[in-house]
Amino acid sequence: MSVFALGVALYLATGSVASLAGLWAVRVASRLVVQPFTGALADRWDRRRLLIGGYVLSGLVSASFALVMITPWLVYPLVFLAQSLEGLVGPALGAVVPRILPRSSLVSANALLALGQQVMGALGPALTGLLYAYLGPLPLFLFDGLSFWAVALAVWTLPAEVGAVPVGSSVSLFAEVREGFFYALRDRAVLLLLGLSFLVSLFWRTVEIAAVPLALREASLGTEGLGLFFSSLALGGTLASAWLGARARTVPRLSWIALFYGLVGLPFLMSAGRTEGGVWVLAFFLSGAAFSLASVFANAYLQARVPAAFLGRVLGLVRMALALGVLPVLVGIEPLTRALGAAGVLPLAAAVLLFGAAVGAFIGGRVDLRA
Repeated sequence: MSVFALGVALYLATGSVASLAGLWAVRVASRLVVQPFTGALADRWDRRRLLIGGYVLSGLVSASFALVMITPWLVYPLVFLAQSLEGLVGPALGAVVPRILPRSSLVSANALLALGQQVMGALGPALTGLLYAYLGPLPLFLFDGLSFWAVALAVWTLPAEVGAVPVGSSVSLFAEVREGFFYALRDRAVLLLLGLSFLVSLFWRTVEIAAVPLALREASLGTEGLGLFFSSLALGGTLASAWLGARARTVPRLSWIALFYGLVGLPFLMSAGRTEGGVWVLAFFLSGAAFSLASVFANAYLQARVPAAFLGRVLGLVRMALALGVLPVLVGIEPLTRALGAAGVLPLAAAVLLFGAAVGAFIGGRVDLRA
């Protein structure tokens, strides 16, 4: 709720797409500065305790977004802190899953984990779009703070042994960061997934920023319509995750994962030139379903392939790749939106993703043959 409310409040206050890109600039800065170390910390520290502490602090930061109502510039340091904490708990959470379940259950486990997140992702934007006009952003920020504390309580119920550090850490933190980079550089499959993460991040950041003027100006749907966009996105992911959780039993080949990433952009490419709200709602729905399939399979693939001692750092590098994918958007989103309109920018971003996924499928096929 708070992410949605922050974006709407900032856009309504400034009327500038560049101001929305500024929020992402802060998120990128946080990931690039902090993320190299958070993945290593997830391989050094007790992951269960790290998750509990990280979610408690995330709740405090999310509730503190209420201070933005008094001093708007505070949004930037608070978003920086929130993103830094996400970068800490994300790799730890991903690294805990294979400590609980065997390889044969990794796809279903990641699908069910994503399902819970997507159900809330479907409810959050829909409720925010309706409640923002009546209540303002303050109750939404406070609710998000409570939700983080609820997650901390849920993690606290996990057995203590799932958080155990895989190996003893006898080298410095900087040395472990360097080891993680060199491991990723040596593994072609990991490198390919990092590249696909970069491209899908470029695509989604374009979607998230361009969706605001698309809903509020070009399609004239208002905040309720903007909430419907993101709710349909989450609904598509929810249904796909539910299907995976019930059906999937094996981790697919790398080439197939690349093709699923390509399917993420296809609905937006097919919607080129359209401004009807219903068309874009359907595009968000189908794209959300494809993204859920791709991300669940990619996470399961990494959890099955990467040794436990490096898993936190590799998952941290994935988040760094996601951050780097934002940089081209920050530079190009404003002039492209002025030139093509939001309805024209989205198919362009989809075409870039499809091309990269096709190249990735070719490379992934060669990796699969060697495996």
